[in-house]
Amino acid sequence: MGVATTYNPDGNAAFPPEPASFAMSRLTALLFLALASWVSPAFSADPPAGTTFPPQDIDPATGLSRSSVVRPLRDVATVPDPRRSPPAVRRPHIALILPTSSQALGRLAEAVRQGFTVAAEVAGKEAPPLHVTAIENEGQGLVDACLYAQSTGALLVVGGLTRDGATAMVSSDCARRPVLALNEARAEGNPNVFSISLSLEHEARQAALLAVESGLRSAIVIHTPSPISRRVQEAFEREWTRAAGETRRILYSGKAEEAALIRERIANSRGDMVFFALDYNEALAVRPYVSAMLPVYATSLSVNPRADPLVNLDLQGLRYVEMPWFIHPDHPAVMVYPQPKEPQNVEQERLYALGIDAFRLALLLVKGEAAKLGLDGVTGKIALEPGNHFSRQLSPAEVDGGRVIPLRP
Repeated sequence: MGVATTYNPDGNAAFPPEPASFAMSRLTALLFLALASWVSPAFSADPPAGTTFPPQDIDPATGLSRSSVVRPLRDVATVPDPRRSPPAVRRPHIALILPTSSQALGRLAEAVRQGFTVAAEVAGKEAPPLHVTAIENEGQGLVDACLYAQSTGALLVVGGLTRDGATAMVSSDCARRPVLALNEARAEGNPNVFSISLSLEHEARQAALLAVESGLRSAIVIHTPSPISRRVQEAFEREWTRAAGETRRILYSGKAEEAALIRERIANSRGDMVFFALDYNEALAVRPYVSAMLPVYATSLSVNPRADPLVNLDLQGLRYVEMPWFIHPDHPAVMVYPQPKEPQNVEQERLYALGIDAFRLALLLVKGEAAKLGLDGVTGKIALEPGNHFSRQLSPAEVDGGRVIPLRP
């Protein structure tokens, strides 16, 4: 008949008298248990108080009870010991991290990836190897992927497609080494952080200056309650107020049946030009009700340069700034890079072009030449501004006969 071991509340084991034939085996088990506890300080194998284990429950391979609860200690570092674990293989490369696995952002991220990899292929042997990492979100997953890429030899990490993602990346330990964010992200005073974006606010400011250069001084701004419309409207008005002066606003609900009322509202507002802070469908609905006597300006939010010319006829005369990718087919850079292999909507194609220029900038950064050289890119003329943001000067364009063409001087 077996003899049970009872654990007292204070954790000490009390053993009842036992036959001499069991003494040596008992002593051996206890010594083995003590030795195992001393050798493995990273784990705690202390059984809960009040638990009883029959002697046959001891695993002879470990000296521990098979029913023991083994708990990792909370204060033990998880970093591998370099003396026992081989270091991560480090190879110089450019790392691209994108949310291509995201249900919401996957298609847009994939367009960036395609443009980036196409540019890498064109660069050929002039460029370091490219490592692409797919993530599901641009929160902690982006930061973790960035840190891992740096630990394996990334010369530069490119990522942060959304504003939140860009902010997360440049606010983390990733920014201790060079990173290029694909959206607006400011890290004042950090020489490792660079950014480029397809900023509609920047386009709105350029559109304002384009109108000012034409001698216009009083703007009527048509906008909707949407957040993106408000951002474009505010950016235009800030630049217009600084460079020209007077603005008046007309609120449009976005409903097509209300578009006809815009004519009367414009008549009641004094201005020598109109600015659209509208998306493409809203612009198509409103433009026919704006007098041909009033110049109309906008951003690329209001225009689809790939749309059927018969549809774009309603945007006749609208002026805005556009990337060379769409209006300068004879541009040296545009001619070098192939069009997307699969059909893309205009938003995806803009991001495809961004991917091309992002790789070209990454190559300059790796070579240490970004501050010395400008880049005549497919998304515009790119220059490095204070704060390490790459600004894009786009090309003036207008809709004529349903087609988007460079604006005649």
